[in-house]
Amino acid sequence: MRKIRTCPSANPGCVCTNPTVGASSSVASPLIIPESTSADAAAQLLRQAILKTQKNVSFNIDQQTPHGHYIQAEVDGGFGRDVMEFLVKKDAGVVAYRCVATKVTFVYPFTTAIGDSRGQEQRVAAVAQELGWYAPDIRSSVDDVAT
Repeated sequence: MRKIRTCPSANPGCVCTNPTVGASSSVASPLIIPESTSADAAAQLLRQAILKTQKNVSFNIDQQTPHGHYIQAEVDGGFGRDVMEFLVKKDAGVVAYRCVATKVTFVYPFTTAIGDSRGQEQRVAAVAQELGWYAPDIRSSVDDVAT
């Protein structure tokens, strides 16, 4: 079974719709599938948007699961290859996702990981913009409530 996992704690810049407890920087909003778009069409449009907006795309997994249509793509990132995972959940009307770097660099002597800064977030934003699908900005909403 394929589900969108949380971001690893030692992977800065990871963006995902399945938040990690205590790591609000990884929280992202799911993409909203237009009502007139079927699940098959949504998956096809998503694949096309990934190909159009990312460099050197390799689709590793593209399959129907009990949870929805799961797509995993590997793309060129800031420090190597990055992984983009999407789960088209038409019954819920959303696409859940996770975008994570496969290589994390640690600066000696510190144990702080150096990540792709906002690269993962920008990568997902480019796909969403290409699709033209709405993604509510829950991070701003969380920040507004916290202040």
